[in-house]
Amino acid sequence: MESKKAYFVRHGQTQFNVDRRITGHVDIPLTNEGIDQAKKAAQELPEDCAEIFSSDSLRCRQTAEILNEGRNLPVTFDARLRERHFGSLEGQLWDDADPSGEIWEADKNQRYDYRQYGGEAVTDVQQRVEECIRDIKGKCTGKPLVVTSGGVIRLLKNKLHGEVHGNIKNSSVHEFDLPDSIETGT
Repeated sequence: MESKKAYFVRHGQTQFNVDRRITGHVDIPLTNEGIDQAKKAAQELPEDCAEIFSSDSLRCRQTAEILNEGRNLPVTFDARLRERHFGSLEGQLWDDADPSGEIWEADKNQRYDYRQYGGEAVTDVQQRVEECIRDIKGKCTGKPLVVTSGGVIRLLKNKLHGEVHGNIKNSSVHEFDLPDSIETGT
C-alpha cells in the first residue's frame, strides 16, 4: 500500500489529567478547559481532512464532535484506538501507584506490561492500533483525522520515529505517515 498521511489529535483535558490519575479505559468527560482546547485545535487543523476516526471513549468522542463542528465529516468510532488498558491501576494517582517512577519510565519508553494488573502490554496495544491503521488506510480515500489518547500517539512517535515522550499535550495535533506495520514503520 502507498503511504498515507493522517492527523492525530489527543483528546482534550479531563479531570483525571488534572489530578494526575491513571485513566486508561475509564470513561470520563472533558473538562471545560478540555472543551476549549478541542475548539482551539479545530481552528488550527488544516481543511484537508476527509474523514474522522476516533476512539470510542467519551473524552475522544467529545473531542471528535468538537473537531467536526462545521466540517460535517463522516465519523467512525473504533475501540482499537483506545488508550492502553492499565487494569486495576486505573483511577489511581500516578504518584500512589508508582512512587518510584519505575512504571512510568517503562511506560514512556514503550516497555510497559500491565497484564499483571489485568491490563495490556505494549505489544497488545501495538497490534490493535496497527490493525486499525490498516483499516483506515484501506477505507479512507483522503487524509484521515484520528482522535485518540496520548498513549497511542506516544507509541507511534516511539515506534515510527524513535522518539521518547513523557507527555503528549491535550488536543495537540500530530501528523504521521500511516504505516502497514508500526514496528518497522513500513
